[in-house]
Amino acid sequence: MQRPDRLAALLLLALACACGSPRTSSSEATSKDPRANRAEPISDEDWNKLRRERPHGDPLAVRLTDFRSNKRLALVNESRTDPSEQYSKRRKPEEALTKVGHDEVVAALVERFGEHGFFKLAGAGPAPTAAAGTWTMTLEVERKDGLHHMALGSGSSAAQRQAFLLCQADFVRLYSSILGLQAVEQVPDWNSQTGTPPPPKR
Repeated sequence: MQRPDRLAALLLLALACACGSPRTSSSEATSKDPRANRAEPISDEDWNKLRRERPHGDPLAVRLTDFRSNKRLALVNESRTDPSEQYSKRRKPEEALTKVGHDEVVAALVERFGEHGFFKLAGAGPAPTAAAGTWTMTLEVERKDGLHHMALGSGSSAAQRQAFLLCQADFVRLYSSILGLQAVEQVPDWNSQTGTPPPPKR
């Protein structure tokens, strides 16, 4: 597969994971459940204990902060954060913008960052947590060799700006394609947040 088509394949994979399998009737679901063929019934808890654990890769996280709208988006993989642990807790709206993607999907995004030159231009350590009148956006990648970040501002070079915007575009496209199931303490008032458009109607 050629490189220009890789992101499209990546998005298709993320959408397939988000959408899941087609709906089936309860009778069809029961007939496909391996537990239906057991001589004795088994609880969900005991069944999960018997299942083999899914092999995991390296923990990964990618974070995008936009100081202009005060939005902090994060995409982590399942090896770093268990989806049931992330989504089962009610969180404040400003803390509810983390999504969990499959290991293969997030790893492919980090690989794309490398192709855009992110790791050649990025600094070591965490990204700035405040704009301080200098930065407008930051990107941060967490992987096994530590934290790497790029900050975009008026003093950024042309190469830094180009790499940052390419990585940002890939991140936003993938982040938007992954279903988020986070419970929040209070539904945010989108219209009252300056510079933040309301979510699209479904």
